[in-house]
Amino acid sequence: MKSLIFVLCLCGLINTAMAQNIQKMSDAEQLGMMAGFASACGATSKLDDFELIASRLIANTASTEQAEKKQIRVYMQTKFEAMQRQQKEAPVPCSEILESFNKLPLFNAIVYRDGSVKLPDGTWSKPLRGRKK
Repeated sequence: MKSLIFVLCLCGLINTAMAQNIQKMSDAEQLGMMAGFASACGATSKLDDFELIASRLIANTASTEQAEKKQIRVYMQTKFEAMQRQQKEAPVPCSEILESFNKLPLFNAIVYRDGSVKLPDGTWSKPLRGRKK
């Protein structure tokens, strides 16, 4: 997820203070924030791809089904709040958000049928077997 922060900084979408706050956010919050901004700006097919990858990453890192559900709620709440903020305040022009969103390295991830995700840096996120409810 650190690559998401790096891309946002490079694109000038966030300042240094905001980057420090984002680093303190969970992966679910960071993913939700980006999805919310993109959704508010009209991202369509790329948003579907993003949400597929995000949902697999969240599911693969949750230690239990209950933890997964909690992280999904955090993702959705953060997405909703970011979307509302962008619609009301437009802190960043949508053209910049969409340009940055479409260039996210996360789109180079590969999602496999078993739920595994090969990330652009070559690392894997695999489903946890035998999770407790």
